[in-house]
Amino acid sequence: MCESKKRNIWRPIELIIQVMIFREAIYLVRVALHASSFSIKTVITTFIPSNYFVILYCCVFLISPFINILVEKLSMKSFRTQVLLLMILFSAVPTIVDVLGEARGNQFIGLSTVGMYGSQWGYTIVNFILMYLIGAYLRKGQSRIIEWKSWKLIICLIVDVLVLVLWARINDKTGFFTERSSWEYCNPLIIFEAVIIYVLFSRINIGVNKVINHLAEGVFTVFLLHQVFIPHLQIEKFVRGNAFIMILHVLGCAVGLYLFCWFVHKIYHWISDPIFKKLSSNHPITLEVES
Repeated sequence: MCESKKRNIWRPIELIIQVMIFREAIYLVRVALHASSFSIKTVITTFIPSNYFVILYCCVFLISPFINILVEKLSMKSFRTQVLLLMILFSAVPTIVDVLGEARGNQFIGLSTVGMYGSQWGYTIVNFILMYLIGAYLRKGQSRIIEWKSWKLIICLIVDVLVLVLWARINDKTGFFTERSSWEYCNPLIIFEAVIIYVLFSRINIGVNKVINHLAEGVFTVFLLHQVFIPHLQIEKFVRGNAFIMILHVLGCAVGLYLFCWFVHKIYHWISDPIFKKLSSNHPITLEVES
């Protein structure tokens, strides 16, 4: 999106409606299975699309053309400085504040650069815009990390993961917050890990694979439904058992869950696509920004 100044407003509308329908469907299925009790109040409130990722993604989607104009006006040197400054202010500093809070045993109110009550573990529009700008910077191909050899990236990734695992273990023993600083989304190591994985995958040239592209369509449905199934997968039981069996269990659950969600995705879009195509063609809503 970093190279476009035009947005189809129907796109975020479709995502929000899908969240609403899936939330309601999950609730009604739970009622049918006697896992939840039925109430008109819950039927109504379940339609509220309370999904942080979708809401924040839609916000970035709508304001990104304006961000693109800013990026377009900057030299690459200034763009690099901006990304570095934002990483310090909205990734490093809030993470340090959270770590200090964990060491103290109480949250520091008003010290974080993200908000009054801390970093919110990266679940904020601040972090989404930061990641958007990092993605735009990588897209322009000016980051030095893109020039690193693959073996160097893999070593960095392994070290990064090991540090995070150790950090998470320390959090388990001493952490204060409900969400640990080791895996909060604004953590610089988490962001660095995401960048490395992105760069490594961008180097894999598999051409245009219709099967992969077809299966990839179900990713968003997996995001919406996976939490429904995770509590029933008995992950703790297998983690404490044989390592080989655990790996087979994880792979089996991942494949099975993905295929099921992909099937649900196909049914949903078979019904919804004709409706949205007709609405968008008869009532086009676009946002176009001029520099």
